[in-house]
Order: sequence, then C-alpha cells, then structure tokens
Amino acid sequence: MNLEKAMRIYYFLLKDGELTFDNNKELYLDYSDSEVRAVLEIMARESNVTIEKFNQVIYLIPNEENDILGIKEMDLQKIISYDARKIDFYLAQYIIITIILVFFSGKGSYVKSRDFIRIAGLEEVITSRLDYANSKKNIEREQEEAKFNITAMYEHWNALQIDEQGKRKTKYGYIRSVCAFLEKHNLLVYDTVEEDIRPSNKLTHLMTYSFLDGNRLETINKLLGY
Repeated sequence: MNLEKAMRIYYFLLKDGELTFDNNKELYLDYSDSEVRAVLEIMARESNVTIEKFNQVIYLIPNEENDILGIKEMDLQKIISYDARKIDFYLAQYIIITIILVFFSGKGSYVKSRDFIRIAGLEEVITSRLDYANSKKNIEREQEEAKFNITAMYEHWNALQIDEQGKRKTKYGYIRSVCAFLEKHNLLVYDTVEEDIRPSNKLTHLMTYSFLDGNRLETINKLLGY
C-alpha cells in the first residue's frame, strides 16, 4: 500500500512538477506518512532526483548529473536555434545565472532582492556585467575557477545586434528564448506583451530554501562583479 502511494506521488510529480494541498489533497496528505516518504526517498535516490517540501509545496528536482529529467546541454543550445554552437549553450547558461543573481542576490531570509525586470533592463545588466568581467586583469584565473569562458561570451555577445523582429540570434532574441525556456519549466513568469519577467513561486522556493550553493555562487559573483 505504501509503495502504491509512493508511486502515485512520484508519477504525479513527474507529470506536474509540484504537489500541493490544492492540486491533489489525497496525495499531499499521503506524503505526510513517514513510511511513504521512506519509499519515495529510495525511488528518488535510484532515479537521480531529490524530492523536497518547501513552504507547503512538494517538488521533484532532478540532480545535476541526471541526463534524463535534467536540463541537457542540447536543450539549452536548441532554444537559440537548431544549428546552435557550444558558445550558444554557454551564453544561455550565463543568461540563466544572471537572471538568478538579479532576483536572488540577497542574504538569508531576504535572498529575493527584486520582483521583476524588463527584457531591456536585463540586456543592460548582461552587457554591463560581461564588460566588467572581461576587463578584469586576472580574468583567466577567475574564468578557470568559475568554469565560465567570459572572454568568448563577451566577444560573441558584443557581435550581436540588440534586436531585430523575427530573429532569435540578437541580444533580445537570446534573452527571450531563455526566458520562454525557463517559463516552460515553471521557473519564470514571462509577460511577452509587457516584456518583463518575474520569478515563479517554484524558483523562489528553490532559491530561498535549498538550491543556491554558497561557494559556487560566491565564485560566480566575484567573476561577474555582483
């Protein structure tokens, strides 16, 4: 019986991404059973995911090395175009990290530092941070520590036009594609009319309670000048 309950919760999380009292009362209450959670822990460990409850919401979070449920390198490349190169993957990663740092640069219980940002404002942040990082004297050592090739991204980014209708390979095009990708994964709320983005409840919970690795964040913050 506990295995059946655990499997129902697991597959619900696979399908919907999160479990709350409102979206499935029965499964949510089943999760409170310690024996059901013990079975779920085994299932999560064997399938390379983590199942966590944050602020009354239960999430299934793929581990970094999960090559089935996690975000793959090719997924990030393809959000720009199907003929995207490695640099497109790195730039998409960089935009995602910048978005996270824009919204969650606070400390402790005040980790969330702003509610929204417009696409134009995000482009300015990305450009200014790349300019700053690329101008640093010890850029090579810091790039190696952060595992980010800032110089290549800086050159690629500066070669792009700001915007051109219908084109993805512009600065705004990259940002819009990444934002749409994150919205698809329920991590952003993206208003395509107003051209602004807001962190979803899911992203806010993850950033506040679990997701940010302090050492990794400090290294990237130092490189980007936050």
